[in-house]
Amino acid sequence: MWTALRTWWNRYTSAGEAVTDEGRAMLRTRYAALKRQIPFIYAISLLNFVGFHFATSREWQASLWPGGLLIAFMLARLVYWMKREPRDLPPETILARTRPMPFIAALLSLAFGIWGLVVFENAGLAELNYAILFGSLTALGCAYGLASFPNVARMPLVFLALPLAARLIMIGEAAPIGLGLCLILVICLILRLLNTHERGFVQLIRTRSAVEAERSRALEAEQRALAEAARVQVIANTDHLTGLPNRRAFLEAAAGWTASRGERDVAVAIIDLDDFKPINDVFGHSVGDRLLRQIGSRLGTLLGDRDMLARVGGDEFAFLLRCVNVEAARQFGVAIANVLRPPLVDESREFRVTAGCGIALLGAGEDAFEVAMMQADIALQVAKERGRDEVSIFDPILEAARKRRSDIANALKSPGAGDEIGLAFQPVYELATMRLLAFEALARWKHDDLGEISPSEFVPIAERLHLIEPINDALLLKAMRAARDWPDTIRLSVNLSAIQLCSPSSARELIGKLAECGLPPARLSAEVTETALLIDFETVRANLALLKAEGIRIILDDFGAGFASIAYLREIRFDTIKLDGALIDSIVDSTASQRLLEGVLRLCEALGTPCVAEHIESEEQLLLLRKLKCENGQGFLLGPPLAAEEAARLAATAMSGQATGYSTDR
Repeated sequence: MWTALRTWWNRYTSAGEAVTDEGRAMLRTRYAALKRQIPFIYAISLLNFVGFHFATSREWQASLWPGGLLIAFMLARLVYWMKREPRDLPPETILARTRPMPFIAALLSLAFGIWGLVVFENAGLAELNYAILFGSLTALGCAYGLASFPNVARMPLVFLALPLAARLIMIGEAAPIGLGLCLILVICLILRLLNTHERGFVQLIRTRSAVEAERSRALEAEQRALAEAARVQVIANTDHLTGLPNRRAFLEAAAGWTASRGERDVAVAIIDLDDFKPINDVFGHSVGDRLLRQIGSRLGTLLGDRDMLARVGGDEFAFLLRCVNVEAARQFGVAIANVLRPPLVDESREFRVTAGCGIALLGAGEDAFEVAMMQADIALQVAKERGRDEVSIFDPILEAARKRRSDIANALKSPGAGDEIGLAFQPVYELATMRLLAFEALARWKHDDLGEISPSEFVPIAERLHLIEPINDALLLKAMRAARDWPDTIRLSVNLSAIQLCSPSSARELIGKLAECGLPPARLSAEVTETALLIDFETVRANLALLKAEGIRIILDDFGAGFASIAYLREIRFDTIKLDGALIDSIVDSTASQRLLEGVLRLCEALGTPCVAEHIESEEQLLLLRKLKCENGQGFLLGPPLAAEEAARLAATAMSGQATGYSTDR
C-alpha cells in the first residue's frame, strides 16, 4: 500500500517526471512557466485577501487576525520565490522547491475558504457577497497562474471556490442557488481547461523533446561523420609505415602553403636512398620497413617549425623547407647526408644507408611548386649519376640536360625511331696471340637534330617509356644477320637488357631469332649485368639456363662495378667474366689497382672462367694485362667499334692470316 501511495504521490507532485530525459525537460519547462506566473499569483491573492479583510472588518476583528497571518505568510513565500537562482536548475532542486506546493495551495485555499465562511456565519448577506467575490477571483486567478502544475492548480478551485459555491446553494433562495450553480459550472469549465491545457502542454514538451533528441542524434551523427571523415583524411594523407605525410598530403599541403603565403624563400628537397632494394631482397621486407622507419625518424630531426617532411615513394622522401639561397640549400643537403651516415641498427645488425639528394629553390609564378618539384627531380638524377651519398642543387645548366632527355624521349616515340638506331662492332682479341675471337655489338644512334646519342642516354629513357623491347629485337636481328656472314670461328657478343632477361619468354624468343637468321647458337655470346640479377634473380637464372642448354655462351658483364657479383658466381656458371673498365683504367699508375686486378684475375682462375678486359687504351695497360695472364681484351688500342662492313672485312682478313689485330710492331 505504501508503495502504491508513494507512486501516486510522485505522479501527483510531478516527481516521477525527473526519471527520464523527457520528464526532466518537462519538469524544467513547468518550473520556468511557474516562475513567470508567481508574481501575478501572489499579487492576485494578496489583493483579494487585503480587500476581503478590510471589506469585512469590525471592531472585534480590528487586529489582522486571521487575514494578517495569511498575508504575512504569502509575502514570505513571494520573497522566497523572487530570490535569484541559476538559470538551469537541476531536477532535484526543482522538485525540492515544488514538492510543498500542493500543501501550501491547499492550506491557503482552505484558510481563505474557512475565513470567508466564518465571516459569513457571523455577518450578513453583504459579507457573503464579498466572500464569493474575493474568493472566486482568488481561486480562478491562482488556478490559471498554476496551470503548468495542474494538480496544484485544482487546489484553489476545490478547496476555496467549490465550498463557497456550495454555501450559496445551501441558502435555499433562487438567486444564491443560481449564482452557486453558475460558479460550479465555471469551476468545471476551468478544470476542463486545465486538463486540456495539460494534454497540450505534455504533447508540446514531448514533441519538443523528440525534436531535441532527433537534433542531438543528428548532431552526434554529424560529429561522428566529421570525426570519421577526419580519420579517413588522416589515413589517406599518412604513410602507414613511417607515420609521415605521404605523397598526396605533401603535394596538397605544399601547393596550399606556397600559394597562401606567397613566399619565395622556399626549397623542395627530394631524397632517394642508394641501392636500398637489395636490403629488401636479401634480408626481407620487414627489415627494410624497420630501416625506413628509422630513416624517417632521423630525417625528422632536421625539420624546422615551418618545414614539412613526407615519404613520397618506396625509398624516397621529400622536404618542403625555408631556404633563402643556394648555399643554405647546399648546407641542408649536407645535413641530410650527415644524419644518414651513422649505421642503422636492426636486431644487432648494422646497415649503412646513403642517399642522393636533389634540391631546387621555389621560383615565381602560379606553377612555381610544380616547376620546383621537376627541378628537384632533375637535380636528384644528377646526384645519382655522380655516385652514392651525393647532393645536387638545381642549376639552369641542368635544364639543358633535362631538355635533351625530353627531346630523346620524343625522338624515341616518333615512327621509325628503331630503324634509325644502328650497330657498331668492337673486336675482342686473345691477348697472348692477338687472334680475333669475337665482335661485341654496340648500339649507335645518330639523330639528324640531336646528333650522336649514346646508349647510356637513350636506353634508360627507352626502358622508362616501355620502348626498349622492340628496339632490342630490331638490333638483335641486325646483329645476327651481320654475323651470319662472318667466319664460323668468330662469335657475336650481344648485350641483353634487364627487361629482356626478366621476361619469362625472352630466352625462347632469342633462340627463335637465331633460327630465323640462320645463326648457330654456339656462335652467340649473351652479356648480362648485375642489374638484371638484382631485379628478378629466379627468372633470369631460368632464362640463362635455357640459353646455355642451347649452346649460347653467357658472359657476366661489368664485373667489379657492383657489390654482389661474387655471390652470383656461386649461383650461375658463367662462360666468361668481363672486367669492368674501372678496374683497368688506373692499373698503370696505382699499385693498389694492380693488386686488386690481380686478385680478381686469380679469383676467375680459381673458378676456371676466362676473363675479358675492357677499355684497353694504352700499351702499358696491354703489357700489364699480358703479364697478369688476362686471356682476352678489347678497347680502342686493340680496335675501335667498326661499321658492319668494316667488321666483316676485318673478320675475313683475320681468317686469311693477313691480320690478327693490334701488334706492338706497328
